[in-house]
Order: sequence, then structure tokens, then C-alpha cells
Amino acid sequence: MLKSLELFGFKSFADRTVFEFAAGVTCVVGPNGSGKSNVVDGIKWLLGDQSPKSLRGTEMTDVIFNGSNGRKPSAFSEAVLTFDNSNKLFAFDAAEVQVGRRLYRSGDSEYLINKQVVRLKDVRDLFLGTGAGTAAYSIIEQGRVDQILQSNPAARRQVFEEAAGISRFKAKRIEAQKKIERVDQNLQRLADIVDEVEAQLNATRSQASKAAKYREIASELKTLWTGLAADDARLWSAELTTLRASETTARERAEKLAARVEELESQVRQFESEHEVIEQRTRDLERMSASNREGIASQEATIRHQTFRLRELQADLERLRKQRLELTNRAGSVAREIEETRLRLAEYSASFATRKEAMLGRDEELRFLQNELDSARGRIRTLRQQRDDLGLRVQAATTRIATLELQHQTAREALDQTRSRIDQRLAELSAAQMELESRRTALEKADSTNRKTRDELEMLRSERSALIQEQLQTDKRLAELREKRSAALARLNVLQDLERRQEGIGLGVREILRRAESLREAPWSNILGTVGDLLDTSLDTAPLVELALGDRTQILVVNQLRPLLDYLNRGEGQLLDRVGFIELRTAQGVARSRTSTPDWLEIYSLDGRDWPDLSREPGVIQRADQLVTETLRTPGLAARLLADTWIVSTLDRAIQLAATVGQGCRFVTLQGELVTGDGVLFIGAVPVDGAVLSRKSELRKLRSEVVRFERAIDSDVERLALLARTLESRSGRQDEIEVVAQQRSSQVTEASHRLTTQSEEVTRLTSALQKFELIAAEQEQKSLSIESELQSVRTRQETELRESDELARTVQRHEAEAIEIETALQSVHQLVREEQLELAKHEERLNSLRETQNRLGQDQLQRVEQEQESTERYDALLKAQEQSTLLLLRTESIIAERMRQQERVQADLRIATREREALREERNRRSRELDDWHRQRRKAVETAHETQFKIREIEQKQTVLAQRIDEEYQLSLDQLVASPASAYRDYLQQRSGGSLEQVSEEPVIERPRLPEAPDPCYDEIRPDLEAAVERLRRRIKMMGHVNTDALAGLEEIENRYNELSAQLRDLQEAKSALEDIIRRINTECKRLFIETFETIRQNFLILFRKLFGGGDGNIILENPDDVLECGIEIVARPPGKELRSLSLLSGGEKTMTAVGLLFAMFKSKPSPYCILDEVDAALDDANVGRYANVLKEFASMTQFVVITHRKPTMTAADFLYGVTMEQAGVSKRMAVRFDQVGENGEILANAKAA
Repeated sequence: MLKSLELFGFKSFADRTVFEFAAGVTCVVGPNGSGKSNVVDGIKWLLGDQSPKSLRGTEMTDVIFNGSNGRKPSAFSEAVLTFDNSNKLFAFDAAEVQVGRRLYRSGDSEYLINKQVVRLKDVRDLFLGTGAGTAAYSIIEQGRVDQILQSNPAARRQVFEEAAGISRFKAKRIEAQKKIERVDQNLQRLADIVDEVEAQLNATRSQASKAAKYREIASELKTLWTGLAADDARLWSAELTTLRASETTARERAEKLAARVEELESQVRQFESEHEVIEQRTRDLERMSASNREGIASQEATIRHQTFRLRELQADLERLRKQRLELTNRAGSVAREIEETRLRLAEYSASFATRKEAMLGRDEELRFLQNELDSARGRIRTLRQQRDDLGLRVQAATTRIATLELQHQTAREALDQTRSRIDQRLAELSAAQMELESRRTALEKADSTNRKTRDELEMLRSERSALIQEQLQTDKRLAELREKRSAALARLNVLQDLERRQEGIGLGVREILRRAESLREAPWSNILGTVGDLLDTSLDTAPLVELALGDRTQILVVNQLRPLLDYLNRGEGQLLDRVGFIELRTAQGVARSRTSTPDWLEIYSLDGRDWPDLSREPGVIQRADQLVTETLRTPGLAARLLADTWIVSTLDRAIQLAATVGQGCRFVTLQGELVTGDGVLFIGAVPVDGAVLSRKSELRKLRSEVVRFERAIDSDVERLALLARTLESRSGRQDEIEVVAQQRSSQVTEASHRLTTQSEEVTRLTSALQKFELIAAEQEQKSLSIESELQSVRTRQETELRESDELARTVQRHEAEAIEIETALQSVHQLVREEQLELAKHEERLNSLRETQNRLGQDQLQRVEQEQESTERYDALLKAQEQSTLLLLRTESIIAERMRQQERVQADLRIATREREALREERNRRSRELDDWHRQRRKAVETAHETQFKIREIEQKQTVLAQRIDEEYQLSLDQLVASPASAYRDYLQQRSGGSLEQVSEEPVIERPRLPEAPDPCYDEIRPDLEAAVERLRRRIKMMGHVNTDALAGLEEIENRYNELSAQLRDLQEAKSALEDIIRRINTECKRLFIETFETIRQNFLILFRKLFGGGDGNIILENPDDVLECGIEIVARPPGKELRSLSLLSGGEKTMTAVGLLFAMFKSKPSPYCILDEVDAALDDANVGRYANVLKEFASMTQFVVITHRKPTMTAADFLYGVTMEQAGVSKRMAVRFDQVGENGEILANAKAA
């Protein structure tokens, strides 16, 4: 319950004001505008209201006291509400809970709980489900009454949810749903990341094997290429020494020739210098000639211009003479007009002065009459004010008499009601004590039942935890199976891609297979496939069989070979590479004929000879053809190809057998070595690029594994579904038991609360009985006091009526005198207006004449200036005419002098031209001799340059090679030359002991041993070495992109994948837990809402009839199937009326319907307090009485704070507070009695400040 409200600087409460609240009904009364509703605004504000409009302001800082006459504005606003928490209404470990709020003018705000700063969310969470928040039904204002009825069904539902106590559950549900949305987003992102990492892991696993092969080839390439680079560098160094000596010889000869060329060039330059002097002189003379011609032409143009200028000056002089004559005539005319205007101006000035003196006399008369009129009106106003004051006092006395009579009647009625309530409280106290014992017994019974339900719930939770644990383990196993399946599928896709692209099969074989597949006719229809496609073996033995077959895996198996040979020999088909064939229908293969077959076609055959059985020999494991499975179409194929091949344990045993009982047979060791029938030994790493049989075997195994993984995954998925159904069943049962447990726990809590409430009720009734006895005594005294005051006011009223009649007669007499003075004043005003009109006409004519005089004076000055300007221009034109004549004569003289000078220049120009031609001929002769020497010098320089170019070319090769060595292997060329690396030396060593088979891509074909030849030179074998390097580079390039970090990064990616998969499982478990929480919340909310709704509905049916004295009212769910979200409709039928819409009810009917709804909620779940702000404003006296009776009835279960100015409502109050404004704009709290409140809520003068 509320204990107190403290306001400081809040709206009109400038001073710190405390309202103490007791149990029962507390009324706050006061006249309109006194600030009593600010009490309600203060409670709403501190409970977290964020709308300035709902607080009757435009912005939030409007709640801060803004000052008044004699009072400064407050710096901040503060409100503190104290609750009694002894019954643990709030989930707070304190006997009292203080909720406060401060707002500063800067806009900063803070919330407090028990003087500790908290968030707004903490304040709202504190009140959720208590019915005490701002969104609940604990604060009802005038507008809120109509709002509850007129709001849409969905908005009206919020009040019911607060009454049912599910607001906090819905808030938790919304929070859980937001968490699920965030978890879904994280799940989506994490699932994408896991898929991406899984694909990356599969790709990395595939790349790791490729990287190992790449490293092997790259190491071999490095050895060969660095050795070749070292040999090239050494050879280039020797060539550079020879070339630099040749360059030095060529440069010495070029220098000797350059000396002779320089001597001849000096002579040529001397001739060119003399020629230039003559050339410059010729150009100077030509420029002078051209300048004279231009000068003559310019002077002739000047003569033409001056002649035209003289004609123009003569015309301008004639025009100015005429203009001067016109200006003289106009100046005389203006002088005459000025004299006439001056005479008229003197005449009108004298007349204006005379009229103005007469006007001044009228003004003095007007002022005298106006003063007399103002004096009379002042006396009338004073008398009227005295008369009105007496009238107000008479009216106030009349009002006071009526008020006192009503107060006396009300006091007597209140006294009767108080005595009746005393009797009622005695009966209620006896009944309450009996109810107290009954509730104590009910509490003990509910507690015993609750303990049994809790034990059953604990057992169900244990079973559910075990099922969840099994579900998590199955999820983990399922994730591992899916991971293995993904890895197998990734490898399967890689191998299938290789199979589709026919990797490891020669271009010629591919071409034949492509034709056989597309052309289903002879001879292509005889082709059955390659040996690798037609034979099958296990994955473990596939590498050995692959090694035993060698290049024979690519042999094409045909039914008939002759039609194909005929087709190819006709030249109708040309293959891209060598191809081998084997025919099934003949006992022996067809030998290759170089005369009848192309050189790119190789045919293998076997002689059908019986091979020795070595199966019993030590170290022999099995014959190779026994490891292979054939198809039905190719019987005997494996035996024909592999009957001579045996699998043995070691290389030593293979060599022994090949030399003894196994002569002519082929042996393959488990380590991958091969000994042929003619004693050739192959060792080293087994190539993996063309492993067709291994690929097929691995494909078969992978497909089997994928099927096995799919079955295991399906089994685990079914198990998970079973576990989910079992969990759902257990969860449903657990939810049911939890609902029952919560119901029984609620019953215990409710029984405990009812016991506490009943105990408080007994205490309250005892206290109320004592208080009513004191009130009855005070009301008796009040009635006697009102009777005495009523007699005094009636006597004072009669005296004031007589004085008012006398003042009215005096006012009439003075008003008649004022009318006479006002008539005389109006006559004088009329004369003044006529004289003012005539004076204004004279003044206007006078101003017009003055303007005319000024304009003519300015015109005269302008004519004088124009005449003077015309004279000056005439003199200037005469002077310009004389200057043009002199300039014309001077120009003619200059032209004559220029003509003489031009003749002299032309004679000098002819002499200079002859001298220039002679010098030019001599210079050309010397230039031809110089060109011959230049050719000899250029030839010597070109020889030197060619040698230098070769040197630079070799140096460039060295630089490029050094850069490539540094970029690829981080070695310097000097270090490489100084090292023992040499491809040439390695070649010679291998030539004496083997071959370059490890760098060759061609199939190995054994040839008879020949006598040893002399060692070739480096230049002869360098193309072979370079070709070997290119083959290795080509093999690396054909491998495509190789991730060399795949081996190192594989473990890191696997760890990351496992970690992300674990996170994904955690998120899925978190989502399941949140969904379980929401399901339980929905179940509990549905139960609570249905129970509360039905209780409120029953209460509303009863209260509606009580408030209206009959009629029907009901509350209906819009959609009973959607209890948690559907809206709520209210229907009402007042007595004697038809069922109608709420909007058609009158204001009083709406109020009573809303009051019935609110009190139905209180009866279902009492709010700790309820604040009613002038809810009774729209009610008539009869309904106010019913409203007050309901307040009294519910005062035992809820604490009421009522803002009102209706006297019948005040009779239900246990305590009264008054709010007044003794100082304008500042509200003040007062403790008042019922008899100190007027009919309109005003506080009488005898009330005292609390």
C-alpha cells in the first residue's frame, strides 16, 4: 500500500510537500486550478510516464516549477513515492520501497529505487504484474474512463493482462522471442560459415595430396634448372671476355676516324659562318625594303583618313551654330515664367497666415469644454464603482446564505450517515473475526497439497534431463557422421571430375573413345574400351596392378582389329597421339608393321606361351592377373596381360627369381619396384597422375562409404525424432504438473495473502470504528456553528441593499449634466473641422506654387549650362580642323622621303645575293668530302656497337637469370656459379649409369644396348636439358593451382571446423531451450488469463446491476480459440434500454460502466492502491451516491486516493487533504475537515495548512 508521496519543484508544488496516505479512502479536494490533479501527474511521472502530453505539457521540462510572482523557477523537479512492502508485494528485500524520479532543466533525468539510481526498465520491471504500474488499472483519470471503453479491443486487453498478472510473463516471452530471433540470425550465419569451412576442409584435404606431388616435381625441377643456369652462367662469362676484347679494338679505330672527321667539320663550319654573315645581311636588306613599303602604305592611309575627318568637322560646326541660337531663345521664356510664379506665391502666403491665426482661437475653446466633460465623467465612474461594490457584497451575502443553508443540511445528513456507519462497522468487525479463523484453516490444507505436487514435478524434471543428455549425444554423433559424409562426397566429386575429364589417358586414346561413343557404326563399334576400364581390382591392390600394367592400362580392347586398321590406313582418320590396341578374338595380338601402319600406332601382342607357376616360391605373394576381376565381355583379358607378372615381397627376391626360375617373367614388389622380363629395373616413386585403376577402386569404395554413412545418418535422425517425441510428451506432462504446481502454489500464496488481508481488515475495522465516533462529535459541533453564522450574514445583507439604492439615484443626476457638456463640445468640433478643411486647401495650393518656382529655377540653370557647353564644343571643333590640315601636309612630305630610301635598299640587295651564291657552292664541295669520312667512322662505330650489344644481351640474360633464380629460389647467381651445381655434369654421370627417365613424360621402351659413344659437348645436349626443364614446368602447370600451404593448414581448418560445429550445436540447444520457455510461458499465461477473465466477468455482471440498479453487462472474448492475443469486447444494457454500442451511452453511463469494470478487476485481483482523478465529474447526484457506496465497499481490500470536488464522494473518505493557491502559481497542501470544503471544492478560510 501507499505510505506517502513527496513532491518538490514539480509543477505548481514549488516547496517540498508530503502527502501521507492511510488505509481506506483518502480524498484530495480543492477549487479548479489549485493543482490537485498535479498529485496524480506526479505519481504517473515518477512511475515512468514518458509522454509530456499525458502530463498536460508540451515537453518534459514543463513539469519543473517555472516560477511565479515573487518566486524563482526551480532548478529541478523531484517526486518520491513510498510503498509499504511488508506483504512482499514487490520482489524487493525491504520493508519499505521508495521509487523516485528527478528531472533537471538541462534535460538530464534519473530514476531511483530506495535512493539508488536505476534504469527506467528496472522501475517498470518492479511494477510488472502488481497492478500498480501506469499501464494498469491503478490510476484512472477523467479521460481514462472513456478511453477504457472507447479503445479498440486489442488495446483494452492490456488492462485485463495486468489484472491477470501476466504482464511480466508476456514481457519475458517477448524478450525470449527477441533472443530467438537473434539466435536464428546467428544460426543462419554460423551454418553458412560451417558449410563454407566444411567445403574448405574437403578442398584442403584434396589439395594436400596434390601439394605433396607438386613438391616432388618442384624439387626435381629446382635441381635440373639451377644446374642448367649455373652452366649457362659459366659459358656466358667466357663469351663476355672475348667480346669485350673485340669491342676495345673497334673503339680505337673509331676514335682515329673521328679525329679526321672533326678536322673537316671545322672547315665546313668556317664556310657556313661566312655564308651566315652574307645571309644575315641579305635578310636585313629585305626587311628594310619591306618596312619602307609598309610605311608608304601607312602614310597613304593617314592622308585618306584626315581628308574624311575634315569633312566631318565642317558638318559638326554648322550643327552647333544652330543649337546655340535655339538655347538663347528658350532661356528668355523661362525667366518670364519665374517672375509670374513669384507674384502668385506672395499672394497665397498672406492669405494662409490669416486663416491659421483664426484656427488657434478655436483650439482654446475646445480644450476648455473637453476638461469640463472629463471631470463629469470621472465623478460618474467613481459613483458607479461604489454602487457595483455594494452589489457584489449583496450577491456574496446571498450566495453565502445559500451555501450555509446547504452546509447545515449536509452536516446533519453526514451526522446521520456517520452514526449508521458506526453500527455497520460493529457488524463487519464480528464477521471479519470469524472469517479470519476460516482462512487460517484453508492455508494449512493448501500448503500440504502443494508439497506433494512439487515432489512429482522434481521426478519428471530428472527424467527429462536424461532424455536431453541422450539427445545431445545423438546430435554429436550425427554431426560427426555428416562431417565424414561431406569429406567422402568431396573426394568423390574430385575423383568423378577426374573420371569425366579422363585424366591419365592419352589424347589419342581419348579421341578414339570419343569417336566410338558418338559413332555407333563400324569400325568404331568394335571398340570395347581401355584395359583400365575393363579390369577391376580392390583399392589396396590397385597401385600394384597399375604398376604391373604400366602403359597397357591405356590399350584399347577391340573385337576385330582389321576393319579399324583399314579405316586408319585409308587416311580417313588422323589421331593426336600414339594409341595401342589388343584384339580379343585372336589367340595372339597383331604385330606392328611399319610398312602398313602409321608411325603413331603401336600394337601390343602376346605369344600365348605357358608361363611357369611361381606361387610356391618363397616371397611370391600372388600372380597379378588373380588380383583383377574381368567383365563378361572380355574373358581372358587379365591373363593375357598379367599372366607373366608376379607380386613379390622384396626387390632382392624379385631379382633372384628373374635370374633363376622366373626368367622372362615380370615382378612387382610391394614397395613399387618393377623388374621386367629382360632384366630392366624400375625404381622410385610411382606416378599418380594416370592411376586409372586406383581411381576406379577408390570411387567404388567411396560410393559404398557414402551409402553406409547415409544409412547411419538416417538411423540417428529417426532416433532423434523418437527422442524429440518422447521429450515433447515428457514436456507436456511436466507443463501440466507445473501448471498444477503453480496453481497450488498460487493457492497457498493466495490463502496466505487472504489471511494477511483479513488480519489487516480486522485491525482496520477497529481503527475505523474509533475514528467514526470522533467524526460524529465533530459533525454535531459543526452544525451548531453553521446556524450562528447564517443569522449574522442575513443582517449584513439588508444594510447593504439600502446603501445601493441611494448611490443609484446620485449617478443618474451626474449623467444628465455630462450629456449637456458633450452637446456643446460637438458643436465647436464641427466649426473647427470646417476651418481646418479651408486651411488645408490653401496650404496645398501654396506648396504647389513653391514646387513650380523651384522647378523653373532649375530649368533656367540647366539652359545656361547647355549654352556654355555648346560654346566650348564649337571652339574645340575649330581647333581640331586646324590640326587635321597640318597633319595632312606633313604626311605627304614623309611619303616622298620613303620612296627615295627604297631605291637605295634594292641596289644593295642585288650585290649581297651574288656573294651568297658563291659561298654556298664552296661549302657543298667540302660537305661531300666530310660525308665520305663519316661513313667510314660509322662503320667502325657500328662494329663496336654490335659487339657491345652482344655483351649487353649476355649481361641482360645474366640479369634475368639472376632475377628468376632469386625470385624462385632466393639464390644469387654468383653463389650458384661458385657451387658444384651443373646439369651438364649430371647428364654425363646419368649417361654413363642411366637415363633422364625421371624427367620424361614418354613411355619407357627398352632398346638393345649400343657401344658407348664419345661424350657430347654442352651445346649439343643443352636443348635436351632445356626440354627436360620445360617438361617438368609443363607437368607443374598441368597440375593447375596448387595450394602449397594445404598440408600445414589442414589441421588448423579441421580444428576450426570442429569448434564451429560445436558452437552450432550450442546455438541449436539454446534455441530449443528458449522455445521451451516460451511454450511454458504461453501455457501459464493462458491458464492465468482464463481464470482471471472469468472471475472479472462474473464480478462485472454483479457490479453492473448494483451500479445501475438493474440492466445487463458482459465481457466477451473476440476469439476464444486465441486466448493469448484476441481482443476483448464490452456490451452494456442500462435498465429500461435496449442493448447498444458503448459509443451511444451517455457520459454518466460510460463512467458507471467503466467504474463497474474497474471494480470487477479490483475484486478479482485487488491493486495495492487506486488513484481516481475526478472520475465522478460526469455523474449526477444519484449515481455519485452509488459510486461512493462502491468505494466504501472496496475500501477494505484496496487503498483509494480520490481527487474530487463532489461532496457526496467526500463522505466516503477516511481522510481529507485540501490543495489551495494562497500565492499565485504555488500549490499548498492543507489538512481539512468535511465542513471546511465548499460545494465546488473550495477550501474555507478557517482551514489550516497541514
